[in-house]
Amino acid sequence: MSVLRKKGNPKLRFRNISKWVKNREFKYLKKLILECLRENENIEKQLDSYYRRIQIFFFYEYRDPKVTESIRAFFNNPTMPVPCYPRPASTVSVNGLGCIVFFLKHFNEFTKKRKDIENIEDYHKNGIFEELCHLVEQKGDSSIHPESYWRLLNSYKLRNYLWEGHEILSNLDRDRNHYDVYRMVVQAYPTQWVERFWNYFICEVPDYNQMKGKVPREIIHARLIVDTLRAIIIQFVIKSVPKKKLLKKHNELLDKLIDTTKIDIDKHKKIIETEMGYGAVSLINSLTEDMFKTPNIFFSVILDLWKSLHLI
Repeated sequence: MSVLRKKGNPKLRFRNISKWVKNREFKYLKKLILECLRENENIEKQLDSYYRRIQIFFFYEYRDPKVTESIRAFFNNPTMPVPCYPRPASTVSVNGLGCIVFFLKHFNEFTKKRKDIENIEDYHKNGIFEELCHLVEQKGDSSIHPESYWRLLNSYKLRNYLWEGHEILSNLDRDRNHYDVYRMVVQAYPTQWVERFWNYFICEVPDYNQMKGKVPREIIHARLIVDTLRAIIIQFVIKSVPKKKLLKKHNELLDKLIDTTKIDIDKHKKIIETEMGYGAVSLINSLTEDMFKTPNIFFSVILDLWKSLHLI
């Protein structure tokens, strides 16, 4: 018996809210979630220690009329932020209450794009496990941030860049959190993670020149550094993949991800050198993996980095 599913008063509960979500889809995803917990006892124990209750909702899409009502009722918070764009799933927690919301339309749309995936159930399971790991990473409350985070946000507020500051800090927070989450996933399901992500991070470097004249220089530079740090995080995660557990074809996929990530980082560093000077590149080169290991360390380093680069 799962420690989260004890009879009488289970901590982990499932609800299908939408009539457009078929019962077989609901049962299928519920089965995969319980499999993830059964196969990863350490994750389940951490969830049990951090949460008083975990609610998993199933909707058809993010615009379903009951999304806002259901999430806010669960947290008993009439102003609780809710997902506002298409995504397969979303995870949030407050004060020991955890909530994962799946959107089956978007979940299936993402699946259909992946013609390269051989085992769709493994692909789904990897994505589901990632959401459970987000609850672990949040440690019972995703709204808590270190003092350095708020100092950064206040600096943007004082300069009337509050919207831009929120965007930059939310991206930094999301990427730092994924450092924890991906490391958990690659230890549990390395093959599936590689299959899922070997080409996910391949994207064109944004044209930062197009922002000039429309966006303040320090905001452009901050976005550039954020994008660079995201690629660096993936580079560190890749190093934690247990290669010995992979088949030859998956090691080849991992090698492709390693190569594209390195190219991505090098492209960003060239832009940083052009836009901000080699001193900025030297600061980026001096960053170590330790800075990503906790939010406190991370945002403390970010605060110092932003000051050194005159971004706030």
